[in-house]
Amino acid sequence: MKLSELFGKEVAAESGGRRGWVRGVLGTAGVPRFLLCFDGEEREFTVDLCRARTEGERIIYGSGAAAKRACAQLRPGTPAFTESGRFLGRLNDIEYNDASARCLIGRKKFRAEDVSFGDVLIVRQPRTLKQDVTDESGVVLKKGAALSGDNLRRAAEAGQYVQAQLKSI
Repeated sequence: MKLSELFGKEVAAESGGRRGWVRGVLGTAGVPRFLLCFDGEEREFTVDLCRARTEGERIIYGSGAAAKRACAQLRPGTPAFTESGRFLGRLNDIEYNDASARCLIGRKKFRAEDVSFGDVLIVRQPRTLKQDVTDESGVVLKKGAALSGDNLRRAAEAGQYVQAQLKSI
């Protein structure tokens, strides 16, 4: 959607409550963050673009309640298990950086994408290669390597993405 297409567009709350129209856009570094809106009585309100979606000619916004319901409480000390039920230890901490998060469970680190959070943590073990992935210049990935994003990227750059996927089955 273009910035110019936002102005005058109808906005409505998911709950069916407040309705109005866009009169302006607030942003940082050229990226739109909030819509400035007014309702039928010309009262102003803002809509967080992170909580908005388009449906036809309207913009529907929510309170974030659905996203909040989908969240789980993160507590140090939560027990962690593999998918097969083997106890791995307890959640000691979660390390965040700009690109990813890592869970420190016992003495090992696991990618947050591989962990399901709830009353207990379930750690999905990544698929590993059953054979070396090779190309004409030699070994691209060694047997036993996890099919992580970095390894799949390396295989793709060597033109061996499909081979890497197949050799993990």
